[in-house]
Amino acid sequence: MAKSTDEKAKERPTTASSSATGLSSASEPSSSGTNQPPPQYEAAQERVLLDFPKLNLGEDLGSPIDGTITTDQCIAHLKFLAVLADLRDSISNQDGLFGIFDSQANKFPDSYEKAMIRIREKRWAVYTARAADRYEKWFMRALPQYGPPATISDVESNTYENITECKTKALWTDKNMPPLDILMVWHSHLLNPRNFLEDCIRYGKMSTWRTGFPFEAVNASIKDNTLEYLTSEDCQKAFERELNIKWDNLEDPPTKAIKCPRCKQDNSVEWTEGEIGESIEDAFSNNNGLADNKFETTCITCRGPIDHGRLKVAKFRNDLRRLLYNKEPMPGAILNINGVPEGPGTTRRTVQIHTNMMFPSKALQVCGQDLMALTDPRLDRCRSIEDLRTQLEVMIRDWKVLVAAFGRAGPALRPGAKIHIRRMMSRYWDNSSPFALDLVGAVIRQGTFIQKMDNIDWLHSPTLTETTKRLIKKYTVFLGIIFANPKEMAVPTLDVDLAWHTHQLKPQRYYKYTTKMTPERTRRFIDHDDKVEENKLSECFEWTSKMYRRATNGGIYSECTCWYCEATRAPDLYDRLINIGSSSRARNNADSLHDREDISSDPDRNPHISAHNAVRPSIRDPQDTGLGYIQRMRLHRNYEKACRRAEKRGRPRSDSRSGANGVEPAYYAPYVWGYPMMVPYYGPYMCDPGISSDSYACNPSCMSTGVGAAGNCCAGTCGGGVAAGSCGGVGSAGCAGGAAACGKSYTAEAEAVALEEEEVVVVAEEAVVEGAEEGEEAVEVVDAKGPPKTEGLLWAVIWISFFTLFCNSGPHSYASL
Repeated sequence: MAKSTDEKAKERPTTASSSATGLSSASEPSSSGTNQPPPQYEAAQERVLLDFPKLNLGEDLGSPIDGTITTDQCIAHLKFLAVLADLRDSISNQDGLFGIFDSQANKFPDSYEKAMIRIREKRWAVYTARAADRYEKWFMRALPQYGPPATISDVESNTYENITECKTKALWTDKNMPPLDILMVWHSHLLNPRNFLEDCIRYGKMSTWRTGFPFEAVNASIKDNTLEYLTSEDCQKAFERELNIKWDNLEDPPTKAIKCPRCKQDNSVEWTEGEIGESIEDAFSNNNGLADNKFETTCITCRGPIDHGRLKVAKFRNDLRRLLYNKEPMPGAILNINGVPEGPGTTRRTVQIHTNMMFPSKALQVCGQDLMALTDPRLDRCRSIEDLRTQLEVMIRDWKVLVAAFGRAGPALRPGAKIHIRRMMSRYWDNSSPFALDLVGAVIRQGTFIQKMDNIDWLHSPTLTETTKRLIKKYTVFLGIIFANPKEMAVPTLDVDLAWHTHQLKPQRYYKYTTKMTPERTRRFIDHDDKVEENKLSECFEWTSKMYRRATNGGIYSECTCWYCEATRAPDLYDRLINIGSSSRARNNADSLHDREDISSDPDRNPHISAHNAVRPSIRDPQDTGLGYIQRMRLHRNYEKACRRAEKRGRPRSDSRSGANGVEPAYYAPYVWGYPMMVPYYGPYMCDPGISSDSYACNPSCMSTGVGAAGNCCAGTCGGGVAAGSCGGVGSAGCAGGAAACGKSYTAEAEAVALEEEEVVVVAEEAVVEGAEEGEEAVEVVDAKGPPKTEGLLWAVIWISFFTLFCNSGPHSYASL
């Protein structure tokens, strides 16, 4: 009955297999596909899994503000991630799964490997969609209920925040654990802390929020020597009896029953058609199954059309009905601008923040009946969220709506109210599930991080415990950078991100820690936004590296010698006329990295930038395209300078992938789904090249940032980025940081901050032009205020590049100092 695999398509021990479905009772292997791994992996030597120390996961950590996480929790988390990595390999390699056959790759003899990459990705995409659907059933029906969903009267109470002081804990044992695929989706849901808190408040699941991820029970269910997730037969039977679905994802039917929005009758639809199509570039793009991009069917009862757009409108209509008849606030209007479930308070500032938070619910109470008529599926007037947005743009400016929401009419919406309208709408763009975000996309993006953890393979390190101790200390410094720079976005390295994720898996402790450590006047629940534009991510990573160097008096943030890390730290450490203090120590520490045997130049083997949340705008602005090109050229220029500097000092370069001319090659070939994939001008800060938009119902690697573009909402509510999940309180972090991922935030305070930052950039530009000899200080002006902003960046880069070229030419080049 169980399915497991011994075959590995990557450099991991072949004994470390995991159950393909989470089912535990059997040990016999099943075939995972007919394709053999590439030759590079066939030659990999098997390594014996080290004995893990006994983990103390029931330890009482005391007050949430006294500490973050333990080394044992990090190790348990790593073990769970390894199980998920094995699950992904097993599912993607099962030939014929979901009707997707490897033989389809034979249609493309010149692009066979690329076709196999898309085939394996599609199997995992369908499996993940089924897992998210199963998680929804488990979340709604199996998790304990702690009181009714929050109502508007609850949210308007000054005791609203007491909802986070839930006194009841959910009890997890080996008798009530869910299957592995459901655990995987829950794990990704938890790693979006504001969204998970909102969903728990909306559906009355606060005891689960308080308890968090059951490290102890999960770890007890993972077999150390094989990394299989094993549970008892009684546990499996109890699960199937309670939810009326199979324990094994693959034993559920190949179809799903969905309700017609018009007549409410069930319709059985396939998850996917499984046809790759006639073009590799458009692989699986023309399929119309539920897990496909172009899902469309006709109701067997009323003959009405059903597609993704209409299902999203139906979700909005259901939430609107709950607002009008149950007095439950709209999603996106549950937490304030800083992610805190806070009542109106007594000060003018807190009352205004709360009023802005309530605006979507108050506004829709006024125009709700009109919207109910608009979204009536029998009329079929509103077929997509784009249609809904068009009507909302008019309604939210009506004076009756403004009076009902603010107690007065005004010429325009308040900035804070605009954010909450956009937050509300972000719950519907690319998301027809009842949750605050598309969990399929969240799992896919989280899978990028899991694969990187699997490549680094700390579980086999003899210094595992010491490694986790170091990364926890590094994480503490990272949090300090966030708290000290509330207007900026900090970006973690992979080791810091592991600790950060582990902390977020205990939501109540993480909430109390971050809200306590931020100033009382601007308490913030630091978010983990999993969509950040890739160039913005790189800019902020460079800034974070500088802040870490200063905070640690010379510490190196990214202990890696790949081309990207060398290029990122070069301007801060080497492009200086004088190196003293922390910069001098950091320069020596960076040079010593090349002498350490545990440091590799392979970007897949070191904990550098964590970019699992990197995405690209779905529609590129010409200016953004130009800035992206400048970003790449600047990084490659910095790397070439680092290479020349190393050659002058007689230090051989450790980058074995470099070309004969000593310059990083233009193409990088990461292994994607077991095959090498050539990617031109790829940097580790870019979005995962293994994610293709056509394999998913909703593209997990893109976001809409253009004002008025699909994915953004009502015109005039604010700039792009919020609908992608990137808007929120000031000063969220970057790997997710909360919501300032779009580069701006839109509270009254934040608008002033944005103007101040633009002024700083202008001052910096003038300083560079006025005196080349003072160029270092001019750059430091920008440093002190954070990463460069996109406004004015083009001219700033041109002038700084000119100054750097001047100083690096001739016998007086300071780059060699």
